Amino acid sequence: RHDAFFVVDLGEIFQKLDQWYRLLPRVQPFYAMKCNSDPEVCRFLARAGVGFLTRSFQSMEQILSLGVHPSRIVYANPCKAFAHLRYAQEQSVDLMTFDDVHELVKIQKYSPNARLLLRIQSSKEHRAKHDFNKKFGCDPDDAPKLLATARNMGIDVVGVSFHVGSLPEEVDCFASTIREANDVFTAGETLGFDMQILDIGGGFPGVDEAGMTFEKVAETVNRALEKYFPASRGTRIIAEPGRYLVTSAFTVAVNIIAKRGADLDSSVEDIDDNMSNEKKSVTMYYINDGIYGAFNNVFTDHAVIFPELPSAPSSPETFTSVVWGPTCDGLDCVLHECQLPDLEVGDWLYFHNMGAYTVSLACAFNGIERPELFYVCAAPYW
Repeated sequence: RHDAFFVVDLGEIFQKLDQWYRLLPRVQPFYAMKCNSDPEVCRFLARAGVGFLTRSFQSMEQILSLGVHPSRIVYANPCKAFAHLRYAQEQSVDLMTFDDVHELVKIQKYSPNARLLLRIQSSKEHRAKHDFNKKFGCDPDDAPKLLATARNMGIDVVGVSFHVGSLPEEVDCFASTIREANDVFTAGETLGFDMQILDIGGGFPGVDEAGMTFEKVAETVNRALEKYFPASRGTRIIAEPGRYLVTSAFTVAVNIIAKRGADLDSSVEDIDDNMSNEKKSVTMYYINDGIYGAFNNVFTDHAVIFPELPSAPSSPETFTSVVWGPTCDGLDCVLHECQLPDLEVGDWLYFHNMGAYTVSLACAFNGIERPELFYVCAAPYW
């Protein structure tokens, strides 16, 4: 068979968990399922004792079916549907987020036993590739008024949550937002709420880069927690790692199903301006999965991916190449330009670090089946 497929290393996820507990010992991880809700991954994490961050009744149902106790689930969608709130109430999933008075009205009606975390916006001076402030979060300056409304409605607020955004550009965003969360915490306590929980959200890197490593993030978070939420305060600290846990555990292998040559305008940055009217030869490869499948992360998550070969090529020479997905959609381009050796139809390519926002977003557009998943795990981790 030449179908595309994933290899999923569950032991890699276990190692990430081990690193988390070593570097962030005060912070309990609640896995953000939206990143990758693969059943085997969730089952593995459930066995490892991790909490879960859910966004819908379907994700709550999936985790509850694994025998996870409702106390290990946070319903962390600030915009919840009526039916999903009713389901949470029925299943005793009572810890959830809110960021607006209209959400309080719904929660009071459909899930009156809820314990709430007020989601605030992250510090505005920081940047992330996915900035959630436009869609979610209460301005910290408006938090006291919203907390007072919840108090008057008899709704139980037990803490604060935030998310610095996915793929933040620097680590200081965690410290400054923890500082702002402390101010909101104090406002809640002043109003008489028993503020118990701080949720520091996600934004933890799936793979380390020069300016953003998990170790640097952990150091920054630990310093900020020690300053604003010391252990003596008794606050329960939780977080929402998603891509951190699964990115490096997934590798996808694809097969070249077609090949052809083409001419491409040489008006790209690395071509001399004096030659801008010339053409350069490129080779176009078509693989059996694309942006509607495993490579959705290229289109939606700004993922930078690198093709690798199972074995060394016969010649070190490389050529300018374009890699297309298999559908009949012109958007289905996996790599707009890359350097590859001369490859043939039937050859394989593989891509590491493909666990985040890949299988969770894949569909069967054009009837192209999604890649099958094969699981491996070193015995000690299993």
